[in-house]
Amino acid sequence: MTEENRRRHPRVDIPLLVQYRFGALEEFRTDYALNVSRSGLFISTDEQRPAGTRVYVQLTTRDGQHFLQGEGRVVRSAEGGHAIELVGFDEAAQQVLERLVQEALARRA
Repeated sequence: MTEENRRRHPRVDIPLLVQYRFGALEEFRTDYALNVSRSGLFISTDEQRPAGTRVYVQLTTRDGQHFLQGEGRVVRSAEGGHAIELVGFDEAAQQVLERLVQEALARRA
């Protein structure tokens, strides 16, 4: 089974600016999400964190209309970044992400 087949939701390349921190006392870091789905994203960073690490994530949609925030966890750390599952984002935030993904998929067609 390929990694693409294991994903619950489709991912698309949407370069979103993401702020995140791994601990309450850490400063927020800013990097880009290279791809996004309704339930997760891949953050481009040189730093490596182990799977299971909790991370607080904030992102703003390109149009500036939506500010999304919640908790995530590292599900995979790879060279170039982290795959983050968005476990603490509410349904409204997931719907915004779903709309962004669907709009990107429609532009591909």
